Amino acid sequence: MKKAIRLLTLLTFGIILSSALTSCESDDYWYDGPGYYDTFYDPALTGYWELVQIDSQGVTGYVKNYLSFSGRGYGEYYYWDEKRPYVMPTDYVCQYSNSGVSDYQMNLAYGDGRPMTINYWFTNGNRTLWMQWREYDGHVSTYVYDRIYRAPW
Repeated sequence: MKKAIRLLTLLTFGIILSSALTSCESDDYWYDGPGYYDTFYDPALTGYWELVQIDSQGVTGYVKNYLSFSGRGYGEYYYWDEKRPYVMPTDYVCQYSNSGVSDYQMNLAYGDGRPMTINYWFTNGNRTLWMQWREYDGHVSTYVYDRIYRAPW
């Protein structure tokens, strides 16, 4: 009987311990969504966007890519790799910026783990999205996207 009680006690303790050790929590605060440091989901981003310009140069062919934003913190990145179309999930959250570049910034994480903080703003009645960030080498990249109605694939 003592063995059975001891075994039951160990089993119960093991279940409690295993559930405590396997709980998931994000290492990056902004994956957790609005509420942390005045973050929000910008409704003006919601929808699909087509890349039309990189650093003042037009974009065509397999350089073109697309973004979608759900309005709830996730989206998709549509891109070409060796002439084949791919889709990668993304997570994002917005916040007010004091960068001097724009009033807003977006924390964007691609499914392959590449996080970025991007200044963004709109022109053309919120139909053109400008995204700007500093690369690791110091170069400032500016991507311009136009709103489209649906994903290309």
